Amino acid sequence: MSNEAGDDVSPRPYRVCENCRALTPANLCYCEACGAPFIEQLVEYERQEREHDFVRAIFSRPVAVAYAIFAANILVFLSMVFVDGGDYFSNLLRMNDVGALVAFGAKTNRLLLDGEIFRLITPIFILGGLLHLASNSYAIWTIVPLVERLYGKPRFFLIYLLSGIGGVIGSYVGSLSSSPDIPSVGASGAIFGLFGALFIIGYRHRNDLPSDFGKSIRSAILPVIVINLVIGFSVPWIDNGAHIGGLLTGAALVFVIPYLPPGQERDRPALRLLLLLCLALILLS
Repeated sequence: MSNEAGDDVSPRPYRVCENCRALTPANLCYCEACGAPFIEQLVEYERQEREHDFVRAIFSRPVAVAYAIFAANILVFLSMVFVDGGDYFSNLLRMNDVGALVAFGAKTNRLLLDGEIFRLITPIFILGGLLHLASNSYAIWTIVPLVERLYGKPRFFLIYLLSGIGGVIGSYVGSLSSSPDIPSVGASGAIFGLFGALFIIGYRHRNDLPSDFGKSIRSAILPVIVINLVIGFSVPWIDNGAHIGGLLTGAALVFVIPYLPPGQERDRPALRLLLLLCLALILLS
């Protein structure tokens, strides 16, 4: 039997309705005869609804700590520029004055060994020039708030602070054999810690998080980590020891500090007290 040129001879796929047993085109999500929805379509619809509810709940949480960190970094940077005096424009572009950096709390291995342990914290809030400020502030403004929304304010701030300390320790270890007395500053250790936390969250909580949400976190954050580490190893003045130290610390903290699921919007009083203690420790430093 011959067919005219251009005729579609492929059979049209059908499926049997479980409700009325009628044949219905497989591309439909309901039965043409009785209107009953197909079960797999209902399951997919419910999955999408749960995903949307999760995302709405997470992104409806207010963000305060991340933006406070953003403002604090700018305030400290401008204070350094004006306190240092001289050519303000040059200071804005790059803070080269070692004395000013050290006076404001930059890390050097020698000073840490001399017992100035406050320098485990103060470098996290010091940025050494306009480009340094812009790159760190961009990450804090765009990526860091997601971690605060997932964890809530106290847990997020604890991860940020401990990751920053881990970054300072990584900088200390990384500079032992190269430049132990060159000041090191920056929020990138803490930021890398949040990168590491996001990446591990996508795997550790893959059964708790909606599948698309978890996949998007994993697929988006891994290239960011890899690209920034490659840049760190390629540019000699970037302190990649701080990046690696912060990254490993943040990743490890995910196994200790659980995220805050939707529906648990308020932390226990002990965690709110922890937030105040972290702030007090920073101010004391």
